[in-house]
Amino acid sequence: MFKLIDGILHQFRICFKREETFNWFVIIVFGMLLRTEMRGISTIIGTLYLESGCYETMLHFFRSKAYDLKYIKSKWQSIVLEYIEPVMMDGYAILVGDHIKVSKEARHMPGVKKLHHDSENAGKAEYIFGHQHGMLGILADSKTYQCIPLDIELQDGIDEITCLKDDAEVTDSALKKLKDENNSIMKMIQMARRFVRGKGQKAIVLLDAFFTSGDAFDAVEQTNQELGAQDVVLITRAKANTVAYEEPDVTIKRGRGRPKKYGKKITFKNVFNEMVDTFQTATLILYGKEETVKYICMDLIWKPFGRKLRFVLVKTNEKCMILACSDLYMHPERIIVAYSYRFKIEVSFKMLKHVIGGFCYHFWTAAMPKLSRFKTCVDLSKVTEKRDREKIVSTIRAVEVFSFMSCIAMGILTIISLQFPNMVWGKFTVWLRTRSSQTPSIETVRSVLQHELWRNNHKVSSYATLSNIQKYQNKEEPIRHRHSA
Repeated sequence: MFKLIDGILHQFRICFKREETFNWFVIIVFGMLLRTEMRGISTIIGTLYLESGCYETMLHFFRSKAYDLKYIKSKWQSIVLEYIEPVMMDGYAILVGDHIKVSKEARHMPGVKKLHHDSENAGKAEYIFGHQHGMLGILADSKTYQCIPLDIELQDGIDEITCLKDDAEVTDSALKKLKDENNSIMKMIQMARRFVRGKGQKAIVLLDAFFTSGDAFDAVEQTNQELGAQDVVLITRAKANTVAYEEPDVTIKRGRGRPKKYGKKITFKNVFNEMVDTFQTATLILYGKEETVKYICMDLIWKPFGRKLRFVLVKTNEKCMILACSDLYMHPERIIVAYSYRFKIEVSFKMLKHVIGGFCYHFWTAAMPKLSRFKTCVDLSKVTEKRDREKIVSTIRAVEVFSFMSCIAMGILTIISLQFPNMVWGKFTVWLRTRSSQTPSIETVRSVLQHELWRNNHKVSSYATLSNIQKYQNKEEPIRHRHSA
C-alpha cells in the first residue's frame, strides 16, 4: 500500500519547479490520508509528529504561487484513469457532479455569502453563511461502484474575487456580466468539458434537477460541435412542473406571419395521470437491487433549450421522475440505469466531509472587509490597495488548494480499497459487527494505514517520496512511542 501511495505521489513531481515545494505537497497529502481529527492544518502536524515550526510553512504553501493548481488537477485526472477501470456505458465514462454548501462563520474569510440550504432535514437552517463547492467525480468499476473526485472548486460568491484576480474594477455591470456568463451551472459543465477535452474521454454527465437549464444543454451542444463528435451526453432530472412541445404540423397552412415554432403542449404531470396504460414495463438493476419500473420515452422540444431533448418519464413503486437527456438516440432504459448512479457523489461528499475533513479549513485575511450578517455577500469595491487584493486572491486560492488536496487523499484511499481489498481486510484489526461490502470503506483503509505506519515506521524511509517526511519530524521522540503512550 505504501508503495502505491509513493508511486502516485511521485508522479506529481513534474508539477513543481522546486523540490522543497513538492516535499510539502507530499507531507500534506500523506497527513490527510492518516489524520483522524478535523482541525485543519494543525492535525497534520500532530499526525506526522512534525516540528512546530512547520505550521507557518504549511500556511505559506497553500498561498504559494510556486505551482499551478490547474496542472496538478490535470495530472491527478491522468493518474485516476491510469489506476482505475472506469464504469463504461456504450463507450462513455460516467461522470457525476453536484454542489455542497459548507457552513463557515468566519467574518474575514473570502467567498463566504448567505446561501439557501436545500435540505429535507428539519434540523438544518434554511439559510447559512458559507462556501458552495462544486465537485466532479468519475465512477470506478468494482463490485460496488465508487465515485473518485476529479475536480473541485468554489462556484458561488467568488465573482468579485475573480474581478480582483484579473485586476478589473469591481462594478455592478461587470459582476452582472460575470454571473450571467459563469454561473454555478455553467461552471459545472465547464469542469466536465475540461476533462473531456484534456483526456480525450467521452463521458455521460449526471446532474440533479438544479442543473436542468437551457444554458447547460447549450454548453454541452457547443462542446460537441467544437469536438466534432457526440463526446458529451448530459442527463439530468427535470422538475415536476416541466412542460415540452411537439413539433408543429407543417401541413396546416397559416396566414401571414412567421410559421409556428412549437406544436401541441405536453404537460408531464398529465402524462403520469392519463397515459399510464401506455407506459412500458422493464426490470432493471437500480441502486444495487432488481426493480420493476414503468416508463415512456418522448422526444419533445423544450423551450429553454429551443430544440429537442429526450424525456424519459419513470414510474416506480415509490415515486415518479422525469429524466432529460441531450442524446436523442440513447436507449431510455440506459438513461434510467445511468441516472441511478448519481447518488454515488452524495456518498463521496459524506466521506470527504466527515472522514477526510476536506472542508475543515480556516483560511482568512484581515484585508477582507468584515462580513455583515444583514447582507448576502461582501462588497469588495472598497478594496483598492493592490496588496490587499493579492491577499484576498491568495486566501481564496488556499481554500481551493486545501479542498482539492483532500480530494486527492480521498481518491488514493479509494484506489487502495479497489486494488487491495483482501490485503486491507487481512490487516484490519478493529472489530466490526458486519461487513457491508467486500470492498473496504475509506475509513477502513485509513485505519489500516495508520496501524501500519505506527507499528512499522521504518517502512516509510524505504520509499523515495515518503522518506522526505522524516526530514521535518521531531527527532526527540519516535512516532511509535508517541501513539503508544
